[in-house]
Amino acid sequence: MPLKIERYSGKGLSMFRAKYVAENYAAIRSADEAVEALSAARASGRGVACVGGGSNIFFVSRKVESFVLKNELPEIIEYLGGDKFRVSSSVPMIKLLRKMRELGRDCFYYLASAPCQIGGAVAMNAGSGPKEGLSVSDYIESVEAADADGIHTYSKGGLNFGYRHSAFLDCGNRFITSAVFSFPLKAISGDPIAERIAWAKENQDLSAPNCGSLCSRYDARILKIVRALFSFSPAGLSKKKLNWAYNRSENPAWLASMFRLIKILHFIAGKELRFELRIMR
Repeated sequence: MPLKIERYSGKGLSMFRAKYVAENYAAIRSADEAVEALSAARASGRGVACVGGGSNIFFVSRKVESFVLKNELPEIIEYLGGDKFRVSSSVPMIKLLRKMRELGRDCFYYLASAPCQIGGAVAMNAGSGPKEGLSVSDYIESVEAADADGIHTYSKGGLNFGYRHSAFLDCGNRFITSAVFSFPLKAISGDPIAERIAWAKENQDLSAPNCGSLCSRYDARILKIVRALFSFSPAGLSKKKLNWAYNRSENPAWLASMFRLIKILHFIAGKELRFELRIMR
């Protein structure tokens, strides 16, 4: 069947749960469909937004300009022998962690509270924070991704992994289809998944739709000013965790205005700012 490119309307593109309309939307169920969709996006001249669980993406207006590729690949965890596993990009993080826990394998259990798919975790090199220095790329062997010209396999060394960064963020016209990981056997004490989820309930603000930590680099004084200014709006910064945006509105304009103000104030003050969140049109 030919790839279906259709109109989308709903709250499923971002975990901020704002309501969006996308005129160019394709549900991707195979690597070949990803190639076809990326080719169509290139022909249209539109930017590409690859959406999985929506845990780290935000569109600035209700009408989405990007060509949206929604990851609906089959959820596959394939044992390759030794310590190697091939994991499709659509697999939810918690599903992979539970499987590795069952098999007695080392894994990134510190991400048990992250409501993301594996593709998104690879693209942003999700991790535990700069102090711990742990990230998904510690376990990666290779990544398979599609572009408008076909399907390619990339070795770990060529993907420019860094703190909350990979080459996939530099080039938005690729769609991650799977990754090969090395998960060695390890004696695991306790239940690291339950422990991390309990930690998240205690330390993170889960009272409203959110996309987790907002920035990887920021000035705390500026975020405190912005939090005060948006304290009576339906979107703002959490009182429990400063670097944490929440949203209680269907209209993304509240968040877009807040993010724009954060950028302006950092620019005026000459302070470094890096959003972890992918902000797109």
